[in-house]
Amino acid sequence: MKKILCIGSITVDIMIRPVNELPAPGTLVAVDSLSTHVGGCASNAAADLAKLGVPVVMSALVGDDMMGDFFKKTISSYGVDIKGVMTSKTVGTTVSTVLISEDGERSFLYNPASAAAFTDTDIPDELIQECDIIFIGGALLLTAFDGAPAARVMKRARELGKITVMDTAWDFADIWLPKIRETLPYLDYFIPSIEEAAKLTGEEDPEKIADKLHDLGSTHIAVKVGKRGAMISPVKGEYKYLPTYSGIKRVDTTGAGDSFCAGFLTGLANDWDMERSAQFGNAVASHCIQPIGATTAIPPMADVLKFMETHIPG
Repeated sequence: MKKILCIGSITVDIMIRPVNELPAPGTLVAVDSLSTHVGGCASNAAADLAKLGVPVVMSALVGDDMMGDFFKKTISSYGVDIKGVMTSKTVGTTVSTVLISEDGERSFLYNPASAAAFTDTDIPDELIQECDIIFIGGALLLTAFDGAPAARVMKRARELGKITVMDTAWDFADIWLPKIRETLPYLDYFIPSIEEAAKLTGEEDPEKIADKLHDLGSTHIAVKVGKRGAMISPVKGEYKYLPTYSGIKRVDTTGAGDSFCAGFLTGLANDWDMERSAQFGNAVASHCIQPIGATTAIPPMADVLKFMETHIPG
């Protein structure tokens, strides 16, 4: 099985539920639960990959603080190799407060900190050399890494014959395409969400989105379309919709997109084709949304494959 390097966005998530609206200033509202978890696009995907049984190395930046220690201890406990996690003496660890409504939808209060400071010089070249798939998770949140630094990393990976993959997150700075335009030509697979892809391209239809992303240089496109599953486009003008699994109760959608990425990457690590990889991603995401927590319910790969045999998409 191929080894994966997960690069990029990490957070410590403080998750609060239920929060249907913010309390008025000066007032207090009780909540049912508050818990602390490892989060962030790259670290969620890395944790999911380790739980699925895929060899994975993490490359990220944390602060020299309590949250950084919590992150390293927790992510390594899942089986993720943290030799690529660097520690900064000058910035704190990224933290998100995740407000979860009764119907499972999420809002975020986000302190960028170490994720914004992370850049290509924090990635040892030997990590790129030893891994087979290089994945950037959380592009658009990586202030110092987005743009030329990310393009340099993926160009180097391509030169070494690696498979290159990238996912995005919501751009709170509202800059979008200029942040990642340089990186797109070096991607074998680009797997954004429909909301982020619409912002990147100015299109809302998944097929038009895929065509524009192909024109910008990405080789294969998979657009995550939420409850509908995914739309894949191996080449411009070719599209296939892969529905997710019905009858699954949504409790918390935190990390659902990241779990799809982990499932998709698992397929690539096993040399599956794009369609099977994306459908496996849908199955992993179906497990993710059932309890609270971005990575709580991810089972071994064999269990997901059994789930796919007994559940029908659509």
